[in-house]
Amino acid sequence: MLRVLVLAALVAGLLSACSGEPEGRYDSRAGGPYRLTWFSDPPRPVAGQVTQLTSQLRYSRTDEPVHDLEILHERTLHNFIVNLDFSSFAHIHHEDFAPIEEKHRRTATLNFPYTFPTPGRYRIVSEFTHRQRSWFKHADITVGDIPAPEPIDIDLKRDITVRDVSARLSTSPAQVVAGFETELVLELSRAGMPVTDLALLLGTEVHVALWRTDGRFFGHTHSYTPHMASMMAAIREAAADGQTRARMLNDMMVKMMSAPSELVFEGPTIPIHYVFPEPGVYAVFLQAAPAGESTVFKFMVEVDAYSEGMDTTIHSIINAPAHQHSERQ
Repeated sequence: MLRVLVLAALVAGLLSACSGEPEGRYDSRAGGPYRLTWFSDPPRPVAGQVTQLTSQLRYSRTDEPVHDLEILHERTLHNFIVNLDFSSFAHIHHEDFAPIEEKHRRTATLNFPYTFPTPGRYRIVSEFTHRQRSWFKHADITVGDIPAPEPIDIDLKRDITVRDVSARLSTSPAQVVAGFETELVLELSRAGMPVTDLALLLGTEVHVALWRTDGRFFGHTHSYTPHMASMMAAIREAAADGQTRARMLNDMMVKMMSAPSELVFEGPTIPIHYVFPEPGVYAVFLQAAPAGESTVFKFMVEVDAYSEGMDTTIHSIINAPAHQHSERQ
């Protein structure tokens, strides 16, 4: 098993939370027509104790609440919480705990409880869709007293076990190259037998969230179905320039995620297509539901820069697969 050490100090230096914010308030990174602000109760989250997290989404220009978000993959605001040493991960929503009421829509305020497992620096990436376009906002939260930075332990093994389910991740090509489409395949087994009882999880067989280990280049994607593949082929044929293709990809993604859910892959394998934007090591969290139980499998993938002679013959450079949503930071 190859183990590489990446200094967490780099994460702290590049990704520290915005300064000057009142205690218990965490503003998302500036930019774009929307501003997402988080509030924590208690104002200083404590590891191991429940924190109530409340989000408020407003227009940047007018400060008015955004009250007409669209529901995609059965939720209004998808939130991905990761410790920036990549030791913990959560995919969480308001609706996991209570219905969204009129008062929540009117004020664009949503909330949920979360227990930060350990002290550390955490990032919340939130994805929402408004007026047929998906957006990302992210904010950083410090939990407890942060000890001296320790190296991030990079583990590139391809077989892991979570509870009673074993998972294997394979990639094609074996040498993953930044900027080129990669096929990842998650294969699940239980007690040596293939898993064939996968259930849909928020409208798909797998939710994939990933970051490069410096905290940059967040991505969110799903299973790559035959229907998706055919639509992707049509888009590639129809659109030559990047701007047109990006618009078509966004429109298709919104349409697919708002359509009725359909189980395509019962197991044991789930295919995923992704374009890693830059070289580096990425922490990849795959959330699936064998036997209907939500389970997260964590892998790390090393991505190389392109150089002449690499095996990319069956992979074409594209902006992003239609089911891939990514944020360059």
